[in-house]
Amino acid sequence: MRIIIFTDSLGRPRPDISDNNKTYYKDVYGYKLKKYFNKDEIELLYIESLDTEDAIHWSQRMVAFREPDLVLFHIGINDCVPRLFNKGNKSIMFIPLFQKITFNFFIKLFSYFRYFITRIRPNVYISREDFYKNFWKIINEIKKYNKNTKFIAIGIAKSDIQNKKSFGYNRNIIEYNNILKEIFKENYIEINNIVYTHGLISDNLHLTKESHQELFEVLKNKIEEIKKCVE
Repeated sequence: MRIIIFTDSLGRPRPDISDNNKTYYKDVYGYKLKKYFNKDEIELLYIESLDTEDAIHWSQRMVAFREPDLVLFHIGINDCVPRLFNKGNKSIMFIPLFQKITFNFFIKLFSYFRYFITRIRPNVYISREDFYKNFWKIINEIKKYNKNTKFIAIGIAKSDIQNKKSFGYNRNIIEYNNILKEIFKENYIEINNIVYTHGLISDNLHLTKESHQELFEVLKNKIEEIKKCVE
């Protein structure tokens, strides 16, 4: 069985951060799945800051062309979290020389008032409607090359700390997760049950080693269930 895990930074190892938060390649659920299903072909593909709009492009070349039997999606956080600026913003504030001259004062100022700004000006990179449409575009493109491909989607993790920084953070995540549930049905994996028990690292975005381990156990069982149905 050819399985592709297509994710953003949530699925990658993080060996370059502080000791308490480090995750090495052997710690992430993708590696654990590769080791467990060692007779299957499993690829872990991760792209930093990936949202579903960009995933339409990359999923064709990196996923669809490989004609996978099963695709596991772990994307969505970059689509739905409240943003101070629009995607691709080319404001002078983002020019390195301007940031150096101003000591990044304006970005810091916006960040300080983040909760207030995101309350009066709700903004996300990808709207709910486009999130739904983008996933179906990705799925349909993959099915062009293998009409029997199965799909799993991991939900988006809430964070009470991030919710205090950005207005509507957890509300957005619940709404986008509901879209994932609608699309993937019984193959939707609820990550928040895992995170509630095993937590996130100090950035309140990425999984701890323990959360990776628990997610692996859940995914292992789901993949075995799917394999039985197709064999």
